[in-house]
Amino acid sequence: MRNMPGALGALRGHGDKASFEGGTHIRLGTLVTIRWIAILGQLSTILTVHYLLGFEVDIVLAGLAVAASALINLALTLLYPASRHLTDPQAAMQLGFDLVQLSLLLFLTGGMTNPFAILMVVPVTISATVLSRRSTWILLGIAFVASVILAVWHLPLPVWEVEVYMPRIYLIGSWAGLAFTMIFLSLYAGRVSADARRRAQALAATEAALEREHKLSELGTLAAAAAHELGTPLGTITLAARELMRDTPTDDMRYEDISLINDQVTRCRRILERLSTKDLGDEEHPFAIQTIEALAREAARQFDFLTDVTITVTATPLANDDSEQPLVTRRAEILHALTNFVENAVGFAKSEVTVEIGWSPRAIRVVIADDGPGFDPVVQKQLGEPYVTTRRDGMESDGSKPVNATGDTGLGLGVFIAKTLLERTGATVRFVNGIEGGAIIRINWKRDILEEAL
Repeated sequence: MRNMPGALGALRGHGDKASFEGGTHIRLGTLVTIRWIAILGQLSTILTVHYLLGFEVDIVLAGLAVAASALINLALTLLYPASRHLTDPQAAMQLGFDLVQLSLLLFLTGGMTNPFAILMVVPVTISATVLSRRSTWILLGIAFVASVILAVWHLPLPVWEVEVYMPRIYLIGSWAGLAFTMIFLSLYAGRVSADARRRAQALAATEAALEREHKLSELGTLAAAAAHELGTPLGTITLAARELMRDTPTDDMRYEDISLINDQVTRCRRILERLSTKDLGDEEHPFAIQTIEALAREAARQFDFLTDVTITVTATPLANDDSEQPLVTRRAEILHALTNFVENAVGFAKSEVTVEIGWSPRAIRVVIADDGPGFDPVVQKQLGEPYVTTRRDGMESDGSKPVNATGDTGLGLGVFIAKTLLERTGATVRFVNGIEGGAIIRINWKRDILEEAL
């Protein structure tokens, strides 16, 4: 086993543990299973064509090509666990071997005139869905070179003692059709898979952010419960400490220690009393029902001392409505989203950010605007998609990596998370540029959707 073939040698030197650095989501067992299916299909086709149909096939060379694939598969099965996750180069090497092995079989059986030549798109398509763009382009290049060779040099197509003549224009058309099919499937499958992976990662980040908000909201209840449970044993300790102090003479050397214990137990009880009456998850808002204006002011308050930008929050009814401002349930999703949008506005504003709340009998609206440069037209239509950042060109004017008001670098996930959270509450979110400049975020709810949660 010292001189292993490429497909097996790609795994040599990495030990028995899977290398997840630069890894993919594809398992070794998956590729091994696919290759066993391909081996079974190749072997049955060759035997059927040669023995059942009576076509002339170089059965020895074709058998050796299939045997090489089977030996590689057998070695991989014996040496490595099926659950092993392959790195990108390892998976590319496996698919590259499959592509070369298939090309060899096609060379022995008619080249591009063989109807099974279309199978060359399979390794390239698999690469486009699970591997990096670099690996896909390498496999696509190998497939192109192999298809050109097969179009020019190949053994005759197995037939019944009749020479089949394929016009040159047909061979060129077959090659062009195969080439365009590989390019189209690679681009299409690669784009769809990349979007799916990014959206899955972004949704996972959204769930994590939402869970963090809920945990913060539940922290106050947890603290109150802990205070209640610890109150009884601390009361017992306090009673025992006081009795010891009463029965111990003041000149006794143990009196100071008992007095210290009594003081510290009393301090613990005071701390627990504060915890039991304080909602840490909603410290400044003891009521679960409040207005959108209150949520907006809470979202803006944390940036008052982080920047020189003025943040103004106003609330006025929309046209022809004199009703009171509606009350809504204080929801972590809305607070998190408003905080993120205000943070982005502060990061781009020159001097001012405005948050306008409006309402009517049928709708509730929040408009967040800044006097900055506005949204980049290149990405404006894609805002709200994962990893689409509002930072122009992804860099600041001095060439440094952009940061927001809290010092975090912009990766584009914040806007996606905020938009997704708001849409879960029934809101619609639009990103537009102001007529006189600046970015504007418009958030609209149907009033009954927010009020029915009360």
